Amino acid sequence: MQHRAKVLDILRSSSRPVPVKILTEELGISRVALWKLVRKLLDIGYPIQSGKDGYLLPADQDPDLLCPWELGPYGQRIEWVLETSSTMEVAKNRFRPNAISQRGKTEAPSPTFLYTIAEMQTAGRGRFYRPWESGRGGIYLTVSLYRKVPLAIVGRYPLMAAAVLADTLYGLFPRLADPSSIHATDTNRISLKWPNDILVGKRKLGGILLDMEVEGDAVSGIHLGIGVNVRNRPKDPHAVSLIDLMGQSVPPRRQILLHYLKRLEQALEDPYLKAAIPRWKNYSDTLGKPVRIRYPGGSRAGLRTLSGTAVDLGPGGELLVRTSDGSIRPVSHGDCHHRS
Repeated sequence: MQHRAKVLDILRSSSRPVPVKILTEELGISRVALWKLVRKLLDIGYPIQSGKDGYLLPADQDPDLLCPWELGPYGQRIEWVLETSSTMEVAKNRFRPNAISQRGKTEAPSPTFLYTIAEMQTAGRGRFYRPWESGRGGIYLTVSLYRKVPLAIVGRYPLMAAAVLADTLYGLFPRLADPSSIHATDTNRISLKWPNDILVGKRKLGGILLDMEVEGDAVSGIHLGIGVNVRNRPKDPHAVSLIDLMGQSVPPRRQILLHYLKRLEQALEDPYLKAAIPRWKNYSDTLGKPVRIRYPGGSRAGLRTLSGTAVDLGPGGELLVRTSDGSIRPVSHGDCHHRS
């Protein structure tokens, strides 16, 4: 993994072919080992050109993959695939209760952060199993955490993941993300719509999905599915990607993801996420607005549509809605629609 990262760094730093002698000396490997390394990178999808002058990776053909060796200190904890049905499903199958290792011993899930990344999903999904368009060029990631937290506060996790994503985009694209910027308008301001949407104006840039493993009144496994439209072109007219907003000035996806993972791991150090709600509220596009809550399939369970004004978040991340009779109703699930 280290050699792959280093050879890519060297090739990207040069607009001319890099001689084989320089590469072998920098990497400390033989010419044959270098040839095998380049062949593996070619097989994965890096269009490295070879000739009498050495090896070249044309900048305009860089595939910008999110492989482990592209993501520095996080690489050892990444499961990466070119294509899968859903990173969430892959992640949930990585560790199972009482999993038996090859040595015949029971292995406990890792207490650290684990990442599952795909370049493309064929069955990406959002809440209530709605399809999430996942073409090449987006970021499709599941973050897995194995820690025990009260079930009552697990709703803070997707809120924190969304707030950190908004913070990251603010840092990378201040013209788009800063709500107080003189350039900010209704069409280019990044905001968060309860419970899981990342918006730019009225269009969806990304989303967060929560899945979990429950033991009684506690959660033992948390999976956060995170999707961001970067260089992909969603067909949905209500969606938008960073390349639509910023053009070719959008940095490589690996740089965006590195910024995000660094912030996210810091934010998730506290298992109770006491800062999640105030951080999410900094970007809220929901609070203070008239809303209508719909429950997919709710009619079969006797759930009716709820209308009112979104006034606050509860301690577990639930939306507090003031209805027409003045009562406050907590909403922990359902589709939130803004009413005009």
